Amino acid sequence: MENVRIYTIDNCPYCAELKSILTNEGVSFTEVNVNLPENEKEYNQIYEKTKSDEVPIIKVGNQLFVPNVSFKSIREAADLTKKFLG
Repeated sequence: MENVRIYTIDNCPYCAELKSILTNEGVSFTEVNVNLPENEKEYNQIYEKTKSDEVPIIKVGNQLFVPNVSFKSIREAADLTKKFLG
């Protein structure tokens, strides 16, 4: 199974909703809080690729999904994540 990483920030209702949907649907993921200093380097690499400072950003394997580009709703984000998990 592909590795799923979700880039989040504190108190983000969209991030919380996505995490809840994926958890309820049995999708494993790793949360990366971009506000934490230990995640700064990883997030900077994601930002360089996406040029987006919106969250949640989803990474499935090497594929990145960005709000308002890859998906328009959190439900769509969850469905897209599951689709790329195969």
